[in-house]
Amino acid sequence: MTSEYPKIVVKPPGPKAKELIEREGKVISPGLGVKLFPVVPERGYGALIEDVDGNVFIDFLAGAAAASTGYAHPLLVKEVQKQVAKIQHSMIGYTYSKRAIEVAEILAKKAPLEDPRVLFGLSGSDAMDLTMKVARFSTRKPWIIAFIGAYHGQTYGATSIASFQSSQKRGFSPLVPNVVWVPYPNPYRNIWGINGYEEPDELINRFLDYLESYIFAHVVPPDETAVLIAEPIQGDAGIVVPPDDFFIELKKLLDEYGILLAMDEVQTGIGRTGKWFASEWFGVKPDLLAFGKGVASGMGMSGVIGQGELMEMTSGSALLTPAANPVISAAAYATLKIIEEENLLENAQNVGNFIQRRLREMQENYEVIGDVRGKGLMIGVEIVKPDGKPDPELTGKICWRAFELGLILPSYGMFGNVIRITPPLVITNELAEKGLEIMERALKDALAGKVSHRVVTWH
Repeated sequence: MTSEYPKIVVKPPGPKAKELIEREGKVISPGLGVKLFPVVPERGYGALIEDVDGNVFIDFLAGAAAASTGYAHPLLVKEVQKQVAKIQHSMIGYTYSKRAIEVAEILAKKAPLEDPRVLFGLSGSDAMDLTMKVARFSTRKPWIIAFIGAYHGQTYGATSIASFQSSQKRGFSPLVPNVVWVPYPNPYRNIWGINGYEEPDELINRFLDYLESYIFAHVVPPDETAVLIAEPIQGDAGIVVPPDDFFIELKKLLDEYGILLAMDEVQTGIGRTGKWFASEWFGVKPDLLAFGKGVASGMGMSGVIGQGELMEMTSGSALLTPAANPVISAAAYATLKIIEEENLLENAQNVGNFIQRRLREMQENYEVIGDVRGKGLMIGVEIVKPDGKPDPELTGKICWRAFELGLILPSYGMFGNVIRITPPLVITNELAEKGLEIMERALKDALAGKVSHRVVTWH
């Protein structure tokens, strides 16, 4: 079946898509974002999306890395339909939920924490709000440390700790106070000019010295700092993977000062990197861990998993009416079951390794590919100019041409020059190879000056 795809029957956007795009502009606020591509999905199957005009695209985005089990997975459909036919809503603040309990039990078993307890939310953004509330409440300390380049979401709390793009905060102040930011130890492009691939220990030590000698000494008192919040792999900043031992050494230092470590695994968790949680790659046990996106295959569930003693919140202080409702809990239960039974962690590693090998082969032939990095099916390709500086214009042209050829291939990153590859965890080597063939053709066309349109990023 996959040999037939992608299939472009009319140049996108087709007439039906254009009509809907025009209608949206009249009724929906641009606050939802300028679209990456003019795609209007009608249905999906596996790692393919069909639009309203009948075009079928290979999907390297998975709805911002959220459609973990792909589209219309039979077990997911069955569980959701069965549940909605019974009861679609009960409020977990007032009544108990069998499915929510089962999902919490699975997550607690998979999470790399001691004596874990779970709080449920609706999206990655409010999962970060919950993380902040738990950290401040449990420690009674006001300060929060976060990383430059971090994207944590769009609620007021999440916006307040994020520092992906300054434009996200324009016009929304005052934000949540007592937040300070530090640079992420990007091995490829960091403020210290260290090649972190060749000298990982030097990069780690330079960061830890900066944190202790400058931030703790001059910016924020460590004894009044509740938590340091980190993405184990920075997502929107461009799939930035820190040195292997970074979080182990960071946790040691934080423990000395009594500061919690919270991992934002909204994007990296639930199998995205080939582990249940990306923290496992780095051998660290965080105190708090936020999850979301893929836990219910893109349907509205998120939450925080924390060490037991930290989760003794005031009753009702972390309660959202639709959180972990029966239908969403059924979707999460099915998702976790699919990942387990279909060995999608193994598939993510195998296909992810295959993709990275192919990309590194391309890197040898195209000097504009500055770096290839990632874990599992969370992969970034940094596009650069001859002098090594970011090239967002060429990146956008590559992604737009790929779209014309039937591949949904987004770009993002702190400088807009990183191609993002986060397909559904069910993708096969065969379909991944077809997508990479399209990407390479798009790269050739962009370098040859055959592409004039530049795709935008919603950030």
